[in-house]
Amino acid sequence: MNINYEKVRDEWNRETDEKYSNYNPDSDIDVIVSNPSRAFPKEIFAMIRRYFPDLCGKRVCVPSSGDNQAVFAFHLLGAHVTSLDISDRQLHYAKLISDERGWNNIEYILEDSMDFGKVKSDEYDLVYTSNGVHSWISDLTCMYRNFRRVLKDNGLYIMFELHPIMRPIDEKDNKIIVRHPYEDIGPRNGPFDIEGEAPCYHWRTQDIINGIIESGLVLTRMEEFHASPEGIISGCGCWYSSEEEARTDNYRKYDWRVNDWEVLPEWLGIIAKK
Repeated sequence: MNINYEKVRDEWNRETDEKYSNYNPDSDIDVIVSNPSRAFPKEIFAMIRRYFPDLCGKRVCVPSSGDNQAVFAFHLLGAHVTSLDISDRQLHYAKLISDERGWNNIEYILEDSMDFGKVKSDEYDLVYTSNGVHSWISDLTCMYRNFRRVLKDNGLYIMFELHPIMRPIDEKDNKIIVRHPYEDIGPRNGPFDIEGEAPCYHWRTQDIINGIIESGLVLTRMEEFHASPEGIISGCGCWYSSEEEARTDNYRKYDWRVNDWEVLPEWLGIIAKK
């Protein structure tokens, strides 16, 4: 069974409208303005900087751009950025933010990462995807081929995702419980917990690596890393609801002897080249 992408679009539009109906993103955006690296896990930002010490003038494509925090950060780092998403509401709110800030050279395109028909070939120095993109994709090789097509020669694809080992498990009182076997990739019930929602996939590491290889991209580097107190501002890798709560607890949940989850790598970073 393939994913119903119209349902994915409709659900993300609904979620986005609900989020922005009572959410002021300015505080998060202000953090990115003061320090664009906060839009990325520190390990991923180090990978980006290793290959792009200076992003000024570079062309960056961010498919399935979601909250667009990475898009804003790349713009503030000097890149010419194209943001693509299947959700017109995600793009609507992102454009409102960028217009209010005077970030007028960010390009927004309503586009499915499984299609890419609106994106020109050989245009970009970097394609970047962040956490959550892969679970909505029914054919990883197809998506990676799209990324490869739009990259310039020697251009890079950099991805940041929840580590696949984390998807078949859940937690209770900081203890790991099993939901399903690692090999059972789905499709499975989606994350929004509503009747009839679009299913999503729990891809394994081998599915991601093999999809990259089969697309013609050349795997350059892979890193696995843990949650840390320096998690990105959207909360990835944060076991606490606030920085104050973490300080009060002396960051104990980042110690594997206290929190079982810390024995496992939570995040996966991969670089591949055209």
